[in-house]
Amino acid sequence: MSAALARIEQEALALPAEERVQLADRLWESVQGGTPTELVMTPELERMLDEGLEGLEESKSTDQIRRGS
Repeated sequence: MSAALARIEQEALALPAEERVQLADRLWESVQGGTPTELVMTPELERMLDEGLEGLEESKSTDQIRRGS
């Protein structure tokens, strides 16, 4: 990973969760090409997303899980 990419990653990970989601969406759209997918927020989906954000600070990256950290 280049130094510039490492710096950008560090800055992105410091963003609040909602802004990281927005950034991830924009990045994904940039590599997917085509039109963005519209998501209809249902109460069930909102509940699932909220549950997924619980304990986010204690979450681990895929690399950390692979290393057993």
